[in-house]
Amino acid sequence: MLLWVVLGGTAGALAADADLPIFDTHLHYSGPDVGGAAGLWTPEEILAKLDRNHVSRALFSSRPNEATQRLYEAAPERIVPFLMPYRSREDRHVYHSDPDLIPWLEQWLEWGHWRGIGEFHLFSEHAGTEVIRDMARLAEARGLILQLHGDHGVVERLFEHAPGVTLLWAHAGTVPVPFFISLYLERFENLYVDLSMRNERIAPDGVLDPEWAALFERFPDRFMVGMDTFSPNRWRQFDALVAETRHWLTQLPPELAEALAWRNAERLLETPVR
Repeated sequence: MLLWVVLGGTAGALAADADLPIFDTHLHYSGPDVGGAAGLWTPEEILAKLDRNHVSRALFSSRPNEATQRLYEAAPERIVPFLMPYRSREDRHVYHSDPDLIPWLEQWLEWGHWRGIGEFHLFSEHAGTEVIRDMARLAEARGLILQLHGDHGVVERLFEHAPGVTLLWAHAGTVPVPFFISLYLERFENLYVDLSMRNERIAPDGVLDPEWAALFERFPDRFMVGMDTFSPNRWRQFDALVAETRHWLTQLPPELAEALAWRNAERLLETPVR
């Protein structure tokens, strides 16, 4: 595999489909992004951004959650909605200990279309609270995926709380090193990785790193791509972010490139909710 990347990567990229479909597993439509009198983009304008970049489907979360609902209602066949556990900007720092969180999540889940909970920010010092334990068990019981922005200690604690839960680890974790990531993929079969915000590490100067390529080949069904539109500026850069991601994907063998680009996400996110 490493020899293929070094000697055959360029030829493979040229031969690959330049319009390789993308299933983006890390997008936000929050705050100032939301279209309307005080916003920037309507749901129709967001969908147009996806269209011109050949993003066939996308996982969205937002604050407020009503924004994700609007997107889903505009294109239910394309939008995979995740429920963000923040009611306000300040919630990001305190939600993990809020006794009202679980009833609030259960009320939101009555909508019935949520496929997961997240993205949520959590680090080891707060991963053992009763609220986090109950959120993990709620997700496990309902067949919901947790999208975590956090360190490896949180991964361990979430699986202690709920061994059967499925976890999507945003940004390849806080130590995005292939050897380290492989240790956790070996330990936890329900752990998946979204690669958002890691293009510079995966492909410095646009050239796919051999260690990352080897990691993808070793775990071909566990990785997914995402652009992480956490700010309006990221939406303005969206075309370039997709092109950058597609560029290193097409340096992989075609079947593996398709797996990371859309097949893995399609398989994971099509699993019926219990």
